[in-house]
Amino acid sequence: MTTSTPAQPSRYRFADGRWCIDLRLKSPRHLFDNRDPAPFRERELDPEAVEYIVSSVAEVGTSSPVSLVLVFDDADPLLPTEVVAEAIRVHFRHEAERAQARLTTHWQRTRYLFAVGLSVLVSFLALAEVVGRRMDEGPLRQIVREGLVITGWVAMWRPLEALLYDWWPLVRQRRRLRHVVDAVIDVRHIGA
Repeated sequence: MTTSTPAQPSRYRFADGRWCIDLRLKSPRHLFDNRDPAPFRERELDPEAVEYIVSSVAEVGTSSPVSLVLVFDDADPLLPTEVVAEAIRVHFRHEAERAQARLTTHWQRTRYLFAVGLSVLVSFLALAEVVGRRMDEGPLRQIVREGLVITGWVAMWRPLEALLYDWWPLVRQRRRLRHVVDAVIDVRHIGA
C-alpha cells in the first residue's frame, strides 16, 4: 500500500508526515528584528519572516502537522539552535496570546454594540407604533412609520455583523499562530 501526500502548493515539502515550511537565511541574526534592543530570547522576530511563516501555515492549513525548517548559511556561536527554536516559540506564543486578547476584546465590544443596537431598535419600533396610532391616516404617517422601522433595523446592522462575521478572521489568526507554536522546529547550519 502506498501513502500519498495531501495535495498542497508545490513550494512545500512533505516529509515524515508533516508539511515542511523552509526558511533559508544567511545568519540566525537575520531572523530577528534589528530595531529591537532586547536579548535574542526576548527579541521580536523580523516582521517579514513572521508574515512568511504565518502565510505558509495558512496555505498548508492548520489541520496538517507542520515543521518549520530554518536553514542558515552561517552558524552564530551566540545563537545556538536551542536559543533560536525557543525564541521562535516564545514569539509565536506571545502573538497567540495577543490574538486571544483581541478575540476577547472583540466579544466585549460586540456585547456593547449589541446592547446599544437592541436599545435603538426597541426605541425606534416603539416610536413607529406611536406614530402609527397618533398620526392621521395618510402617506406621511406611512413614510415616518416605515422610516423609523428601517432606521431601527439599520442600527442593528453593525452589531449583527460583529456577532456573525467579524470574529472568524480573529479565530483563524489565533489558530494559525498556535499551529506554529506546536510545530516541530528544525534549525540547520550549512556552514557548520
